[in-house]
Amino acid sequence: MSYAIDLYSGIGGWTLGMKLSGITNLASFEWWNEANQTHNLNFGTNHREINIREINIEKDLTFDHKIDFVVGSPPCTQFSFANKGGNGDIQDGLVDIYKFLEIVEALKPKYWAMENVPRVAGILEKEINEGSLQRFKPLVKTIMTVDAADYGVPQNRKRMIAGDFPIELFVAYKTRAKRTTLGDVLHALSQDVVIDPNYGYQVPKAEVTELENEVNLTEEETRINRDSKTYHPVYNKMSFPDKLDRPSRTVTATCTRVSRESIVVESESGFRRLNVRERGVLQGFPITYQFYGRTLNAKFKMIGNAVPPILTYYIFQSMLEVQPQDLKLPSASSYYHEKPPFKSFKSNLGLPAKKYPASRKFQFSVPNLRYGSGVRFELSNNPKSKKQDWSFKFYHGNSKNIKEIPLNAEVKNALAPIVNTSRNTVFNDHIDQLSERYKDYHSSKLQELWISTYSDNEVFNFLDHIGNCVRDILNQAELSDIESSVVEAIVNEKNRKLEENKDSLLVGFYFLSSLNNKIFDQ
Repeated sequence: MSYAIDLYSGIGGWTLGMKLSGITNLASFEWWNEANQTHNLNFGTNHREINIREINIEKDLTFDHKIDFVVGSPPCTQFSFANKGGNGDIQDGLVDIYKFLEIVEALKPKYWAMENVPRVAGILEKEINEGSLQRFKPLVKTIMTVDAADYGVPQNRKRMIAGDFPIELFVAYKTRAKRTTLGDVLHALSQDVVIDPNYGYQVPKAEVTELENEVNLTEEETRINRDSKTYHPVYNKMSFPDKLDRPSRTVTATCTRVSRESIVVESESGFRRLNVRERGVLQGFPITYQFYGRTLNAKFKMIGNAVPPILTYYIFQSMLEVQPQDLKLPSASSYYHEKPPFKSFKSNLGLPAKKYPASRKFQFSVPNLRYGSGVRFELSNNPKSKKQDWSFKFYHGNSKNIKEIPLNAEVKNALAPIVNTSRNTVFNDHIDQLSERYKDYHSSKLQELWISTYSDNEVFNFLDHIGNCVRDILNQAELSDIESSVVEAIVNEKNRKLEENKDSLLVGFYFLSSLNNKIFDQ
């Protein structure tokens, strides 16, 4: 018999991996009440919430058996690029890692493993070589980044694994794992008898909890999601809706109905986010597992913060020194997770926003003037200013070095003799028509429409109208004899992207600077 403990145990991803592997869990340590209660109610334990930073190793870590394995997932928030603009609070996060390693050092297990976000790999390596963790350098035998999808988790989820365990065995298991897709999960959960795509459990659909879907995304929410994924001003393109023939994107702890990080799928009548059960299965929890968060967002958070139990199962198999030829898939484990005899809290499902703050931000690329890699024309506001200051802008560069070119009267006047010749009256035709139609669309009017829940997408309709005019101008204007050096002079840069898109860039600079002048008085 092998014995283990898990630190920062969350809702039980490590513990479930132990159960699947036939390992006895002697103790779990977690601070967040709802996650700890989810763990307790699923496994019939009575672990109290505890701040691991305050553990007294001599008093709080005494057991009747020698600990073979120490595992856990220190909080990743302080290391995440999503926290504090990508900076997080690394020094505070290192406090938890220091405590984790201090416990490993004291208990002297046969093997140990720690899971965290990929960014921690570089931080940990630096700190054990020349920083605050040098004391523990002899303990850390491996630091690697893995994708949970390679081990059969139906989700692309890259994670750092550090520790001392048979890494060669763990890596070898990838060839045995069964690849599961987002489509496999959605299909399985839609059947009258649900067959768990990860474990093979067969349960009548009526007995599977947390399958309730939110209402579909509104037309505006759909547009925001689509644009933020497929035409984000800076970041790489994502698919919309999410593709079903591959593991899902990473299930995150926090997301909104209009988040770039949200996984969005088609429903029978539109688009929707994933429900609680779908997220749980993508994270590798059985369809019988229950999530005891008091709110929908609490359940999303606990699932998104969890370590996939399928991944921990393979880590434990390596700790048990199971040879690849003897390896069983998690679905062949003798452990069956019984649905606990407790009723989960019923969550109020997410609904579209009923009102928006007066400072609501708008920042979307202009259709037909989107180039990717941080190069774009966009319509945006400045909600921190008194008048909100809506205008068209041009940006180029990347997320670390974004440069703005003002689309003002100076740009308009400089290009007018070159672009708006007698052959290209289409420019003024559209400018005059738009100026008349949207003569009331000053900054405060647009902001009023943007914060209203009854505006019927008027701001996006305005943006799309601009994009349609751009398309018409590109189809009708004669710009081929204009040298690309004109664009290069405005941007003060020369590259292939500018040269390849010279015509549309010229249209964007002249047309949008003219509209800024006519509509926004710039």
